[in-house]
Amino acid sequence: MSTYVPSMNSQQSPNPNRATSRVRVLKLSPTGAISRVNGIIRGLFSKVKKKQTDGRGSILHDNSTGKDYKCVPINSLPDDVLLEIFNYRLLFAVPYGPKDDMLKWHRLTRVCKRWRYLIFASPRRLDLQLLCTYGTPVRRALDCWPALPIRIQYGEVSEFNPPTLKDEDNIFAALEHPVRTYEIQLSLTKSLFDKLAALKQQPFPVLEHFSLISHDGGELSVLPSTILCESAPRLRVLLFNGIPFPMLPKFLLSTKDLVDLRLENIPSAGYFSPESLVTSLSGMTQLKMLYIDFASPSSRPNQRSLPPLRRSVLSTLTQFIFRGTSEYLEDVVAGIDAPALGYFHVKLFNQLIFDVPQLYQFISRTENLRVPSRARLDSFENGVSITLVQPVGTDTPGHLSLWIPCKPFDWQVSSLAEICNQCSTLFSRVEQLKIIRHFPLPGRQEEIGATEWLELFRPFTTVSNLYVSDYLGPLVAHALEDAADGPVMEVLPALRLLRFRDSRESAPVEKFVTARQLPDQPTLDVRYGYLPLWKYGIFQ
Repeated sequence: MSTYVPSMNSQQSPNPNRATSRVRVLKLSPTGAISRVNGIIRGLFSKVKKKQTDGRGSILHDNSTGKDYKCVPINSLPDDVLLEIFNYRLLFAVPYGPKDDMLKWHRLTRVCKRWRYLIFASPRRLDLQLLCTYGTPVRRALDCWPALPIRIQYGEVSEFNPPTLKDEDNIFAALEHPVRTYEIQLSLTKSLFDKLAALKQQPFPVLEHFSLISHDGGELSVLPSTILCESAPRLRVLLFNGIPFPMLPKFLLSTKDLVDLRLENIPSAGYFSPESLVTSLSGMTQLKMLYIDFASPSSRPNQRSLPPLRRSVLSTLTQFIFRGTSEYLEDVVAGIDAPALGYFHVKLFNQLIFDVPQLYQFISRTENLRVPSRARLDSFENGVSITLVQPVGTDTPGHLSLWIPCKPFDWQVSSLAEICNQCSTLFSRVEQLKIIRHFPLPGRQEEIGATEWLELFRPFTTVSNLYVSDYLGPLVAHALEDAADGPVMEVLPALRLLRFRDSRESAPVEKFVTARQLPDQPTLDVRYGYLPLWKYGIFQ
């Protein structure tokens, strides 16, 4: 082989991120593979030009650094350099995810015997895996390739693509090798679920990713407690979507190294108590992502529990997503601390009364969430949300959002007011408040009186900038004008800039502004119509 590549020592190793960003999907012949190595490595040196050529190779000169690089034939590169090139995935890294990467490595083994030997001699260093997916002839593939780790991937959460009966045969052919199975990701049909439940259980010592997905959990029976024989000591990612598995907390007791736990669309038949969940989480010292999502509001505790005397500390948890009843959430957060939590999203089922004292206590014990400076209230046709964030670039970035599904707009305002006043201390440092309605209000909304709005504004005592979007200007203006007849400085006392997207005629607040013009108070600036908010230094 006569293709040349620049030789590099350890101080001159290429940047893998830069290299992989230049790669596209190619069907490589042996000659094309060699050419691809040569072209990509030369691409790392955009300002390198050939300086001279002799019988021993070429010298490339980099004008930007003044350095010379000696070029040598690719077949003269030592094994460790070739392995570094392979490890950077310069030949088969593509922008469509790791699945495509795994389909490409075998092409390198066809270039020459030396490359084939190097690749098969370094499976761990190169992270070689066999992918079993739709249409894969699994038994033939397992017979002709070395005993590499196996990934079984049939289906995604976002797309229902059930495996065929032939695919099911291939799935169980792969499951006959549990000591090699690294990942299991299955979109379950009724027949596949029944076969999996009846499968003779055995340990999976190297399994790291386990996903079971059902798009109609109501048709499935309860998953047996012996799944995986409760022996997957290296499990890192666990995802169940629509899977009825009430024995999950018991299963989790044997998976203490989990990093990502996602329990989505939990059917009623898969209900487990909040106390058992908290107990199963207590020993997880590496958990970063927790996703608890019930499919129905019927999944609620039979009776409320007293807060435990000792809480479990999830010191590595950074993301927590929850959908369910407020009673269930209260019992969970009462039993855990998550000091490093930076993203917390809650979606509560619709209910008449929200009683969430434990939620506030949980947030107050989390450094990144307890002192937000910006708040945003969003009203949609089917629900309302409140989002609290820190400005971009702060030392303690945090994102807290709460979603309440309810359609009547007056109910949305009163629900937000109820939640905000229960957690009033949480808003003690909010300086910027944005209120947005994303769809026109149905019919006339005079029934929404000033009381509901003023109750909503009560906890925002430090807000200096307030923005009100289309559709809401007349309602908010009416509430503020009504407040002018009482102790006006108790309503948004720190307000300095009031911005309406509506016109002055539809949202007049002259009475409110006049009542606020006290000798010791700065003038309240009111503006109307569209104007980029960054011009006023808010909501950037």
